[in-house]
Amino acid sequence: MKKFAKPSAAIFGVSMIALLISAPAFAQTANDTEDSDVIVVTAQKREQALLDVPLAIQAISGTELEESGIGELNDLIESIPGASSVSRTAPGFETIQIRGIASGTTGDATVGYYVDDVPFSVPNLQLAPPSRLFDLQRVEVLRGPQGTLYGQGAMGGTIRMITASPVYDDIIGRFQGEVSDYAGGDSGFAVDGVLNVPVVNDRVALRVSGGYELVGGFADAVLPTATTKNVNDTRSWNIRGKLGIKASENVSVELGAWRVVNDLDFRNTMDTPELYNNTTGPIDRPNYVRTTLSLFSGVIKADLGTAELTSSTSYIDSLLDFDASFLTGGILRNDSTFKTKALTQEVRLASSGDGAFNWLVGAYYSDGSIESDICLNVFLPCTTVFSVNINSTGKIDTKAWALFGEASYSFLDDRLTATIGGRQFRDKRSTRGVNRNGNTTTNDGDVFKSFNPRFNLSFKASEDFLIYGSVAKGFRSGSFQTAAQAAAASTALGVTVDTAVQPDSVWSYEVGAKGKLFGGLILLDTAIYTIDWKNIQLQSTLSGVATLTNGGDARSRGIDLGITLRPAQGLSFTAVGNINEAEFRSVFPQIVAINPLAAPGQRIPGVPKSSLQLTAGYKWDFANWTDANGFITGGYTFSNSQLDSTGLVSDKLNEFNIRTGIGKDNWKFQIFGENLTNKRVAITRGSLGIQPNAPRKIGARFSVDF
Repeated sequence: MKKFAKPSAAIFGVSMIALLISAPAFAQTANDTEDSDVIVVTAQKREQALLDVPLAIQAISGTELEESGIGELNDLIESIPGASSVSRTAPGFETIQIRGIASGTTGDATVGYYVDDVPFSVPNLQLAPPSRLFDLQRVEVLRGPQGTLYGQGAMGGTIRMITASPVYDDIIGRFQGEVSDYAGGDSGFAVDGVLNVPVVNDRVALRVSGGYELVGGFADAVLPTATTKNVNDTRSWNIRGKLGIKASENVSVELGAWRVVNDLDFRNTMDTPELYNNTTGPIDRPNYVRTTLSLFSGVIKADLGTAELTSSTSYIDSLLDFDASFLTGGILRNDSTFKTKALTQEVRLASSGDGAFNWLVGAYYSDGSIESDICLNVFLPCTTVFSVNINSTGKIDTKAWALFGEASYSFLDDRLTATIGGRQFRDKRSTRGVNRNGNTTTNDGDVFKSFNPRFNLSFKASEDFLIYGSVAKGFRSGSFQTAAQAAAASTALGVTVDTAVQPDSVWSYEVGAKGKLFGGLILLDTAIYTIDWKNIQLQSTLSGVATLTNGGDARSRGIDLGITLRPAQGLSFTAVGNINEAEFRSVFPQIVAINPLAAPGQRIPGVPKSSLQLTAGYKWDFANWTDANGFITGGYTFSNSQLDSTGLVSDKLNEFNIRTGIGKDNWKFQIFGENLTNKRVAITRGSLGIQPNAPRKIGARFSVDF
């Protein structure tokens, strides 16, 4: 059943034409183009202009997210060179790779995720945080290992979502509503809002934002007795609050809380782009994926004159709960829950001022756990011991600490800067579990350590152009798998595989350049890198069971390129792309024997060889409509095919999108189209099915500030 009437395609087309006719002719030249404001980021845990950061980094402002229609992380990574989805089973049940550092979906993540100063990490699962990208100040994406400042897991890169802070001297608010419709599917809608209120003028302020979204379904399910249409609806809601307190002229406090809930009927893994083929088993048992996140944080900053002291405390409580059947007839069922809790504390002291010598020191502590209840490959209720691959409960505890620091010194009138840093990391992990298939228990534990250095040299060729070289180490902590997983690997490999999985690490070597050319006519951001990956936590699927084994070494080499041309005021053309060669170099012969795709010279699964995004945008003021302006943005996205660990190959992605709108005073209206050609492909393909792109989506959005 449709949620409401579909937007008319004719109205959409007429509106687009009207907006284009209203646009003035291109009268400006390149010499008239004005520079945008300096973008300030905190990627190196201090405020810096984006062009002064000697790293491969992209910063996307909240306004850019809105005008590009980026509402979730999977939308975002399409514009990040070398980033892609390894898996997108459901919102909050997604795995992302950057620069070829991909190892399936189990084990700790190879990308670090942060909400402000709060790390999001799920032991033994590669999950991105469930979030909606609304009321953000910006998103920062750091490509390449970030082990010195961001710790274990940030081997491929780090994604930071910087939420908007409270405003102390004004009441402000915003409302945003959106309606949309999928070709051949259901309609959807979203409402979001934010309200900022000074509680004590210039001293205390509260900012609250939140929203609800219904994403219409577009896939049909062939049940044992009937076919049901458009079954994969998604319902998401979130609410976030931030209380800002200026305790004194030099001390500030921000207290935050964020609750996110996502419910997906069925899941994003299908038999075809439009169909679940008889996968539900009993007709009264639904397929679903549910993810929740509760995040609480407190950040204290104190200006000590010559240095700034920052204390960041956070607590995370997250849940992944799903029940899914796969394969024709529902003969493979996975009914599992994973509950994660983590308390983290970081304290750091960073130098202030613009002197030649800058430094930062800090300490980090984390106490976390994940509890799992897994029932895999059983058609009967999970309490019944029958034809079961995994039927167990377990818990992994982790207590980690780190000491880190970084120092830089500038020479030649601040044009040449040398940076050196390091992080000493220690993680004590333990596991205990019960195998319900024999009522056996397991207990294990280990301590994982690593020292992660970083070396960087940068040169300012001009005020607006930076060249840099970097050598850095990234690290991922070890972990544990169930006794059933270890047993499956032991049987297949013919050697004993322990429940403990040892750490893996990377060394990255990179040279990059970024800045403005020809007075701002061209913006350039490019990098060449080589990453050596040692002792990989290699995922294999054996008899339907995902197992981890430290399997060998790999190398990822690539080129990132981002270039923007601004030939006239308001007009821009952007190309963002990556070419990547990520291959195994040496793998244990026993693993190659059962998984030939892991042989030396073979591609690393989950990594496309290349990606490209082209966008063109234009902003203008209406000549006969005071204080009114318009914009139009069109884009093309390409992602090459990628392998699954079983050898199946995904399709290539080719999508065209367009978005245009008008704004006046405090309101803005937009209309948009995504996947305009309605070409359906398998973004990932595995033994359990495909994960497709969405069909053509047409919609409209209205927002008002007050």
